[in-house]
Amino acid sequence: MLITILAGVFILSIVIIVHEFGHFIVAKKLGIFVKVFSVGFGRKILKKRMGETIYAISALPFGGYVKFAGETEDGEGKEAPRGKTTDEVPDSEIDPGRYFINKRPLVRGAVVFAGPFSNYVLAVLIYIIMFTVIGLPVQPETTTIGLVDRGSPADSAGLRINDTILAVGGDAVGNWDEVVSNIWDRREESMPLRVLRGSDTLEVDYRCGIEGKRVSLGFSVFVSPLVGQIKRDGPAYRAGMRRGAMIDAINDTTVATFYDIERMIHASPEVPLFVRWTQDGFQRADTIVPVSKKVLKEGSKTEFEIVGQIGVGPDYRNERVAFFSAVAMSFKATAGMIKEIVYFLGLLLSGRAGVDALGGPILITQMAGDMARWGFNNLMYFLAFFSINLCIFNLLPVLPFDGGHLALFSYEGITRRRVNRRLRDLLTQGGFVLLIGLMIFVVVLDLTRCAGSSPVLF
Repeated sequence: MLITILAGVFILSIVIIVHEFGHFIVAKKLGIFVKVFSVGFGRKILKKRMGETIYAISALPFGGYVKFAGETEDGEGKEAPRGKTTDEVPDSEIDPGRYFINKRPLVRGAVVFAGPFSNYVLAVLIYIIMFTVIGLPVQPETTTIGLVDRGSPADSAGLRINDTILAVGGDAVGNWDEVVSNIWDRREESMPLRVLRGSDTLEVDYRCGIEGKRVSLGFSVFVSPLVGQIKRDGPAYRAGMRRGAMIDAINDTTVATFYDIERMIHASPEVPLFVRWTQDGFQRADTIVPVSKKVLKEGSKTEFEIVGQIGVGPDYRNERVAFFSAVAMSFKATAGMIKEIVYFLGLLLSGRAGVDALGGPILITQMAGDMARWGFNNLMYFLAFFSINLCIFNLLPVLPFDGGHLALFSYEGITRRRVNRRLRDLLTQGGFVLLIGLMIFVVVLDLTRCAGSSPVLF
């Protein structure tokens, strides 16, 4: 529980602080008087004035906020309520030319846009750091097949598990990347595969599957049943399994590849399994009960299924990426993530994605805790994912989101006149009602999941 809470606070705080810092730094650069920059909300625990701005750490550590002079038309000249004191400079003592509300629409738009853009930059930077410092998992140095999909062209061609591919279209291959690359180059045509099966060398006539822009090999690389990742506090971890364990058998069925582990465990949510493994040269065994997890069905973006998980992952070698290559890959990865989020939003608005795919702060905290238990690397990738989510959702053209303000500023810039104050207030109030309603809905959905009264299990 403690790990989950700390991970949730970490994720929510970082993305919101970065978001608010974007507003803050651009406002400073464009001459707007910034009264307060606070890390956290509520009562200020620590505060210090530096120049014209009060920098504070507040009691509730979930994010932060920035306060500008003259944020609204009725804020001009407003003083602190009688009987209360404040260290903030009152608007009446500040040059009206530095009020946020008095700046040109383009300036206000730049300040507002800087928040979501900062979340985008954060995601890119996380990817660059992860790619250059930790590296990317690379395919095993083998050309042996570990899985053949039933009914696929590979299955029809007669390829089998444990076949070792020696050549593709006459070109010798020495690792899995070369296998994939050579097949991709010939994806529109049939090609001979030279394979080693036992002591025999065979020629197999093969053609990959193509569905639209998606190319399917129909087979996968051999991955040994060596545990390379383990989830802290997961079922396997509690049974004493650690990284480096070699899983030998499940329910007396010998395990040959990691796909065997995945297949048997996924098919057994909440069903006790007797697992044997080798750890540091010693044979161990225990009954492990896979927990139920809701995951997307393979190849689908809207359909879910319940599978079993014990909290283990395969062993992959990481390879660091050169800096400039990492930069290019980071922009590409972030663009791909934006595309997926926008696509999902389209599915959600069209009704093709169910509301059970939504989640609030409880689900976010649970997911952050899960990622933290898988390791710091996974938590950082989740931070990048959530930062991009915040960026996209904040750009929705609905008040009080940043996108709603940008829409109003665009209207003012085009028409050269301010939006009617009453209309703006109505749009803001309506947006708040919508936002609060959505928040209540997703929180109730979260609580329902936690209470176990929903078939959706996390």
